[in-house]
Amino acid sequence: MGRRTPFERRPIPLTGDTHTLESLLTALVEHELAAYHERQAGVGVLRVLTERELEDAALTGRVAVGPQDRAATVTPDEATRTALTAFRDGLYYVFLDDEQLTDLTAPVTLRPDSTLLLLRLTALAGG
Repeated sequence: MGRRTPFERRPIPLTGDTHTLESLLTALVEHELAAYHERQAGVGVLRVLTERELEDAALTGRVAVGPQDRAATVTPDEATRTALTAFRDGLYYVFLDDEQLTDLTAPVTLRPDSTLLLLRLTALAGG
């Protein structure tokens, strides 16, 4: 709802078929943190946007090509702890194949075509 562009689908490499929500979130945080560090390593190199990247950025209302200040280094343990705390605090919901997951320790079975959706909740003004 309220989204102008379709959700981005990205494959995430995982080992095994059975996990828990906690292990899925941990793997996702580690994957995203590694991708973040890789992007940060490229900051300062001349970056030219493709036409597609420019159009996508314009849809979000923010086009950035220049280097950004590097944030403090975050460890995978800190990032995972933050993600799990945010889940426990109800700041986002997790859906696996259209089923909401609520228990961090319950077994979760993945199929090769499974879809994981994290839905961040935003408070409404005046509500």
